[in-house]
Amino acid sequence: MRVFIFSLCIACLISLVGCGKKHIASPHRHSATTSTKAKSAGSYAVWGKRYNTLASSENFVQFGKASWYGKKFHGKKTANGERYDMYGMTAAHKNLPFGTLVRVTNIENNRSVVVRVNDRGPFVEGRIIDLTHSAAQKLGMLGPGVVSVKLEAIGGPNHSTVASAPNKTGGTYYVQVGSFGDKFNAQTLRKKIVQEGRSCRLYQDISSSIWKVHVGPYLTYTAAERAKHALGNEFSGAFIFAGK
Repeated sequence: MRVFIFSLCIACLISLVGCGKKHIASPHRHSATTSTKAKSAGSYAVWGKRYNTLASSENFVQFGKASWYGKKFHGKKTANGERYDMYGMTAAHKNLPFGTLVRVTNIENNRSVVVRVNDRGPFVEGRIIDLTHSAAQKLGMLGPGVVSVKLEAIGGPNHSTVASAPNKTGGTYYVQVGSFGDKFNAQTLRKKIVQEGRSCRLYQDISSSIWKVHVGPYLTYTAAERAKHALGNEFSGAFIFAGK
């Protein structure tokens, strides 16, 4: 009888060890994986629940539901201290390091965009990423509001390389240093930056009539990071994005 109880305890221990492997929940039977070497960089709590942040986004892949957030949060501070721009190409994720570039693919229509993580969330069961209005529009999900997506970290914190971006983004990077409702103000800033010897463009978001000032392009994320660092003292809200 004692031998049987001992064997049963050993079997239970083996079962518990097997269940200890980290795995991200994946709706719709898609397999979700993270790097087997993923380490926690810290944690934070929201509504009494604690979340771990990853030290690296290398090899990160995840399937689940995406949603988007818009005008209600426009201009408010994100978790990394930037101002939320609903017309930018950023996202909120619960675990990925800030600055991670993520390719988001709408599984229902195969459209893809590249966004940069600068916020935390969404804290709704089953949802894995919150996108800006512009990102959601490019994915064709403004109407449905919530769609099934695949996430792939393609660059940013601790990546040894930056994977090529989808054709829609051209594989180049810009540093956004300002956005204006008045074209004249955007032109004034662009002129100032050009006089300092940097390549700069104006970009109008047709859906919002907002004029954005982009420094670049840069062919690598590392080059864009150097530019952002150099511009950081003057433009504290500057951020990098994959563009075209």
